[in-house]
Amino acid sequence: MTTNNLLTYLDQRPETIIPASGDGNTFKALSQEKFPAILLDGTLTSRNLIAEDSQGMLTLSEYAKFLRDMRLKKTGLLIADLQSGFGNPLNTYYAAKELERSGGDILLLNDQTYPAHTTAKPLTTTPEELIGKLRAAKDSLENPATQIWIKLEGLHSYGIEGLMQRIQYLARAGADAIAIDHYEPEQLTQLAQAKLPLPLLATWQPGTEQIDGITGWLDKGYLSTVIKKAQSQAINFIKQGGLAYAEK
Repeated sequence: MTTNNLLTYLDQRPETIIPASGDGNTFKALSQEKFPAILLDGTLTSRNLIAEDSQGMLTLSEYAKFLRDMRLKKTGLLIADLQSGFGNPLNTYYAAKELERSGGDILLLNDQTYPAHTTAKPLTTTPEELIGKLRAAKDSLENPATQIWIKLEGLHSYGIEGLMQRIQYLARAGADAIAIDHYEPEQLTQLAQAKLPLPLLATWQPGTEQIDGITGWLDKGYLSTVIKKAQSQAINFIKQGGLAYAEK
């Protein structure tokens, strides 16, 4: 599958969830199942590589190295987390170039201020700076098939009207798709019913209801949560003398 027909594939299969990964074992397992795309999420990668729970703690070089390693395991498209561009528009230019060369078929740029943080209500940048980062990222691309998706995370700040205005700006600046995060279901329904100039995706976690008009869903780390829970149970089993218990 190519980036050019991924959005068409998702639009025809609106129940599709693009899984997220941040560690090699999970990425390999997902690749073997031949998902059309996998998101190498910045927060999950930060947890894996440096044991920190915030994407802003991860450097570009750390993430790009891991991206190159996972590129060797992929069977579908690889979505690279460009985060908030790793700085200003000039930083975004070099970061996007690095992530494309490291194997990113799609770059996911968010509208947080730099450094990006893993929080329910992140601080977001101005539309002008976001457009500057998008244009810088597009200017850096070497492969015309590489796409840039924009994740908008500030509904709590700029509201539906401000978000729709940003989407109009982003469409004119050359974005390929929009992903909405930190939303309420009624907000997402309102956006899905609007006539937007770009395909609309949204983040997903257990309990999220499917909404007509949403092109696709980006996992926020379901597998990581399940693995973490199982690990915690296993640790408690060992602490409680699991070996002695098993021998009884």
